[in-house]
Amino acid sequence: MPQSPELAGGEGFTFEGDVAAFYLTALLAEDSARGIDDRTVGRVSVQQRDFGEPLDDVIVDFEDTAKNPARLSLQVKRSLTISAAKTNTDFRDIVRDSWKTLKKPDFRINTDRYGAAVGTISADKARALCTLCELARASITTEHFNARFVEEGNASQDIKTIKNDIVALLEKEQRFRA
Repeated sequence: MPQSPELAGGEGFTFEGDVAAFYLTALLAEDSARGIDDRTVGRVSVQQRDFGEPLDDVIVDFEDTAKNPARLSLQVKRSLTISAAKTNTDFRDIVRDSWKTLKKPDFRINTDRYGAAVGTISADKARALCTLCELARASITTEHFNARFVEEGNASQDIKTIKNDIVALLEKEQRFRA
């Protein structure tokens, strides 16, 4: 049987494999894992793009005690820069594929989650992006969320910058598709 070029080349296990192993350990332990609260890992899949998963690197299915499902869809990157720069294809692809995941007909709002598992990232940008996501989840309506970004709103400039980058990328994707 031929050996994988990655293994033969000495690269060994990848960061993606480390992330998958983290969730597989929780699966074997019948335990919870980071990403979705109050549920245990029930299945872990990798490389699922050919099966309709835009964020395809690691897919983790969770369930609660009543067997209600939840899915975490992740793109895995050893390092990531958060910006809308034209040369930043990794972040652009993650934003695009996160949007596609959200728009899937079987996506469960307020249950399923999506995003990226990253090894190296700017701490300030990561904090601002996480805060942006938390503000979105805590907002009752779109208007409530948008009120945070007006001049008197409570979003910091860093959070506003990331939101504007994401909006610009999604608008560009919509124009491209039209």
